Amino acid sequence: MKRLTGTDALFLSLETPAWHQHVGGLTILDPGGRKVTFDQVLDRIDASLPHAPKFRWKLRQVPLGIDRPVWVDDDEFDVRRHVRRIAVPSPGGARETAEVAGTLLSTQLERSRPLWELWFIEGLANGRVAILLKYHHALLDGVSGASLATVLMDLEPDAPPPAPPDHDTSAGSDPSNVALLGHSLGTVLGRPIGLARYVTGMAGKGMTLAERMRSDQETRALLRAPLTPFNAPVGPRRSLAFSSVALDDVRAVKGAHDVKVNDIVLALVGGALRSYLLGLGSLPDAPLVTAVPVSTRAEGDTAQDNQITNMFVSLATDVEDPVARLLAIRTSSRSAKAMTAAVRARQIQSLGEVVSPLIIGTTIRTIYRTGLMTRMPMRINTLVSNVPGPPFPLYMCGAKVTGIFPSSIILEGVGLNVTVFSYEDRIDFGFHVDPDLVPDPWTIAEAVPEALGDLMTASRLGPPKPVEDPFGDTAPVARTA
Repeated sequence: MKRLTGTDALFLSLETPAWHQHVGGLTILDPGGRKVTFDQVLDRIDASLPHAPKFRWKLRQVPLGIDRPVWVDDDEFDVRRHVRRIAVPSPGGARETAEVAGTLLSTQLERSRPLWELWFIEGLANGRVAILLKYHHALLDGVSGASLATVLMDLEPDAPPPAPPDHDTSAGSDPSNVALLGHSLGTVLGRPIGLARYVTGMAGKGMTLAERMRSDQETRALLRAPLTPFNAPVGPRRSLAFSSVALDDVRAVKGAHDVKVNDIVLALVGGALRSYLLGLGSLPDAPLVTAVPVSTRAEGDTAQDNQITNMFVSLATDVEDPVARLLAIRTSSRSAKAMTAAVRARQIQSLGEVVSPLIIGTTIRTIYRTGLMTRMPMRINTLVSNVPGPPFPLYMCGAKVTGIFPSSIILEGVGLNVTVFSYEDRIDFGFHVDPDLVPDPWTIAEAVPEALGDLMTASRLGPPKPVEDPFGDTAPVARTA
């Protein structure tokens, strides 16, 4: 048996009918004259699964929910239960593909099987096909998901099938309830001590945060986020939109202003959200605040579990000038990194390790039913993840990957998630929304290249470079300001 980490188990406990805990990625493939069929993709995924062992594991709950679940081998595993096909309506462009992908992301994963699905989406314009990978956050985090792409795909068009791994990938057989209870006995008996340490650690973190607030104006400014139309109770439906910018343009801005790539990503999102909210007449006077997941994974760690924390950064949406907005974000980001480092110095266990899933799940469902979560003061308006991808081309069944648009969890009360993935010479932005709160996410997505154009013009760097449209459209994705 392989027991889930506390963070992995927490993602399971947090799930409600409207608060899905799965993430996804939409990959566009250009066969380039070849024929890519569903059966080819099915065979390629089946051959790759030994290198992604968690995709053959299923959950086994501990009786009465007294301890974290364990992973066990699915003795009835059949890849055909997880790899499926669907077609987009004609003409099969970006919006039609996104509509189908959003529908597929609107349903929860079946917990009696391994927690993933892969959809082969055919009927795209210009002979393209798409792959939508959907997996539970308890299975992988964003960094693990990015590394998984190089496992499920190839580095050259005519790559040979992957060789079998040279190590054991089994999680173990399905144990009896008695064995599970016996295995959990030590954890349950030690839980009061673990909980006491957790409370003490949290108190220490609270003191560290209070000290930072007294000495750092940027930290104090992020105590409460303003209200926006997409900060409301979320429902079960999901929609997608996406856009792309040239990585060279981002690097040019980076060099011109001594900022990080992540600062620029946040500035483009901030500019797009400012434009969107101005159009609605709903731009708050205070700046929007975003959560930014940060990997805590040590270099060389290839474990496929969740190792993340969050820092909180201003998007400076109250600043009109694009360069001034970028520099304000840089200041906020530096402060957030310092605060995160100070808080992380007091290492504590995950809540999922010291409290039983039964208690966490019952508490979350009670809070969800009463609506208390959305009535509490908001800490963030959105969540922006920046996941580094490969700088080299990827292929599947001989077809070249032309774009990878990720999507991640929409939090209760936060109906907009932005996940960014760098690939080759481009940065792809994926917008994952509750359509009842953000009816047209394309308005935000299309404002990202415009925000880059504004920033480059203000920086006297010239117009943005055209970005190849992943769907084969002749119109460039990036546009001048």
